[in-house]
Amino acid sequence: MTARISLFIACLLSSVANALEYRIDVAEPSLFNVEEAIQNVIVGAAENLTGIPVAQMTTDAPDLFSLSEALVNSYGYDGDTFIVDIDVDGLKTRLETAEIELWESARPELLIWATEERGLERLMVGPESNVIVDRLLAASERFGVPMQRPLMDLEDTLALSPAEIWGEFAGAVTNASARYGLPHILVIGDRPARQALKYWLYDSSGDFRSGDLSGVDEDARANALIEVVMDYARSASEPLEAVSSPAFVSRDDAPLVSLQPQDALIAGQWTVNVEYTDVIRLMELIDHVEASGSVLIQSVQVRATDASIVLKTDLPLGATDDLISSFASIQFISPLVYSLK
Repeated sequence: MTARISLFIACLLSSVANALEYRIDVAEPSLFNVEEAIQNVIVGAAENLTGIPVAQMTTDAPDLFSLSEALVNSYGYDGDTFIVDIDVDGLKTRLETAEIELWESARPELLIWATEERGLERLMVGPESNVIVDRLLAASERFGVPMQRPLMDLEDTLALSPAEIWGEFAGAVTNASARYGLPHILVIGDRPARQALKYWLYDSSGDFRSGDLSGVDEDARANALIEVVMDYARSASEPLEAVSSPAFVSRDDAPLVSLQPQDALIAGQWTVNVEYTDVIRLMELIDHVEASGSVLIQSVQVRATDASIVLKTDLPLGATDDLISSFASIQFISPLVYSLK
């Protein structure tokens, strides 16, 4: 099917709306598949109503979009335009019957910063086309979640660096983003050579959550990231539950950190405390630990002169200490406590 789909919403997606009009510009009528077009329109409307990718919706409801024509009030041509009028109430009923929650709250707006690891360098992604960013912007329209990129002009370039992003300096990210006035910030750290991607999601309070995703190519990583971002966006208007994710604490507000191992240790989890003077060396230490393959960095909390790194691992205490101590220029102080000079 060769067609360019333009979405013209004839009415708001609200509880009082009962119709939604989609217009599809048909480039080659002889190749146009009406049934496929109708199903694509219904799927697109469902994704917009729920904020959930179709692959997730059909996991537990594989027949969700069968007989899609039953959800159409009317369809037909107007010149070279194919028009589909959807029965929104009928679509909502089908989604609710499948126990798929509708997204009826205001959609949050997100600002997208991106970095990419190229060889030994980590670089900011500028205004040029980028597969993952482009896919996110397409998802913005697809799910009705406003997203935009920074201008990446001289002001942006001077305001935020890859070192500050990977060092998880929340203040640098929020300060650089302040000129755009958006309440939510997504930061991407793509690692193509490792087939991995790290993300940070900042809320309006400046706190953030982060995570790691994997994918053999940019499309796979983009799909995984879109699911994460949409989950976050759907919950953004609700109070966020406490999660064991990285959280920035300003030095003035931070409690004194005890440089001793925790009294109550969680099985399979160690908290490493590091004093540092050079954030680049701290980042290199984190990369060193991550590259070992024997631990998973669950969270990082960075302050002005020290950091706490929560590791998820089956390694015993001694082996974990050996791993950290194998990094150049690090000084052992006590179990799980180090000085990086």
